[in-house]
Amino acid sequence: MNYVLLIHRSENRPFTEETQQAYMEFTRDLASSGKMGDAARLKPIRTATTVRIRDGKRVVTDGPFAETREQLGGYYVVKTDGIDQAIDIAAKIPDANGGSIEVRPVADMQTPNNTPSSLTPPKKEGTDYLLLIHEEEKLWSKLSEAEVKAIMGRYGAFGKSTKEDGTLIDGAPLVSVTKAKTVRIENGKRLVTDGPFAETREQLGGYMRVRARDLDEALDLAARLPAAEVGSVEVRPVWPTGER
Repeated sequence: MNYVLLIHRSENRPFTEETQQAYMEFTRDLASSGKMGDAARLKPIRTATTVRIRDGKRVVTDGPFAETREQLGGYYVVKTDGIDQAIDIAAKIPDANGGSIEVRPVADMQTPNNTPSSLTPPKKEGTDYLLLIHEEEKLWSKLSEAEVKAIMGRYGAFGKSTKEDGTLIDGAPLVSVTKAKTVRIENGKRLVTDGPFAETREQLGGYMRVRARDLDEALDLAARLPAAEVGSVEVRPVWPTGER
C-alpha cells in the first residue's frame, strides 16, 4: 500500500542546520530501505498561489493564508505493508517532534509510479511545483457514475499529456480524509490520532508534481485540473534538490 506522509510545521519554527541534517539522515535511511517514493520540501506558504475556475473564468489569488498554526511544509510517499508501518515511518520524521505528520493512503489506481530507482527527472528545464488539489469530498457522492468516469477521464488525459511532454514528475489521488491518521511526538512519546478533521470546506484530495518554465505555466497547468472548477488548486514551488 502507498501512503503519503504530509509534513505540517509552523513556519515560525526555524529550519536549523541540525533539522536539515536530521532530514538528510531520515531520507537516506528511507531510500536505502526501498520504501521511499517521491518526496519534496515545499517553499514557504507566502510563495503559494491558488487557482480556481468559476463561470469559465480563471481566478488567481495569493495564498492560501489559512489561520492555522501549522502549514504544509513537505511530503514523502512511502510503500509499506499497511498503516502501522506507515505510522512507524512518520514518527521518525524530524518534524513529528514539534509539528505533525498526516498519514494518508494513496488511492489504488494507475498513476505515475516514481521511485528513487525508476524516477527520471524531466528533461525540461524549469522549476518544480506541487499542485495541491482541494475539493469537497462529499461532492463526489452526489455525482453519477457517468460523471465520475468523465472527471477521471479528464485527470487521465492531463496525466498522459503532461507525462509525454516531460512536465509531470509524480501525482496521486488520496483516499478520504476519514482514513487519515496524524502522528506527533510529545515529550518523547508517540501520539496517534484520527484525522485531521479541520473545519474546512475543502479537503486535500491529491497532488501533481510538475516541472514548469515559470509560475505562469504552473498556473496554466493547475487551471486544467477538474478540481479547479469545483474546489481549488494550490500551487507551491518545491525547493531544488540541492537546497533541501
